Amino acid sequence: MYYEIEDELGNVSTILLKEKEKEQQVDVIATGDYAPLFYLKSDEGFPVTSMSGFSGTQESRSLIDLLRNKPLVLSFYCTCWGRYAPNHLRMLQEIAPQVEALGGQLLILTNESPKDIERLTGKLDNELSIFHDKNYNVARSYGVYSETSPIWDRIAGISEDVFTPSLFVIGKDRRVTYAFVDENFDGAPNRKDLLKSVYQGKDRK
Repeated sequence: MYYEIEDELGNVSTILLKEKEKEQQVDVIATGDYAPLFYLKSDEGFPVTSMSGFSGTQESRSLIDLLRNKPLVLSFYCTCWGRYAPNHLRMLQEIAPQVEALGGQLLILTNESPKDIERLTGKLDNELSIFHDKNYNVARSYGVYSETSPIWDRIAGISEDVFTPSLFVIGKDRRVTYAFVDENFDGAPNRKDLLKSVYQGKDRK
């Protein structure tokens, strides 16, 4: 749509007004859904851009590969969440050994650059597998990132594109057995239910 503006001297200029992009309904993955597939590869254009350090084998190339032997706890994380971020990361550090003891594995996806991830993991008390989600591809497929409904538009203190804080437990059958999505930045996963889902997820085929 074109709009004419007249200045104080009577000069008229025409500008093109862009229509506001319509919000698209974002479907967040829920308990019982099949987890969307994603791939792990270094520089081949796949969503996740790093393989080093992950507990899966170097041959692991997809979610299906990762689920062959263990259920997966998949969490999205961003340091730009402000005060929420360290609490979420602390929780992940605390549950990581419990997840492993119950026969599961933990993978964290972030929008941080590989260099920032290296700095972050160097400061942690225990090793966590944190990877860059290229162009938010995985987060978008899980319904926890949307260009048309940005978090900065509704949560004070956040001024950039970020994921919605979230965590999913995925059984070996690729079914989501536990889902936590904190749209209001005011909650935390139920650890008992989360760990129970990990334990039960290893028997699902």
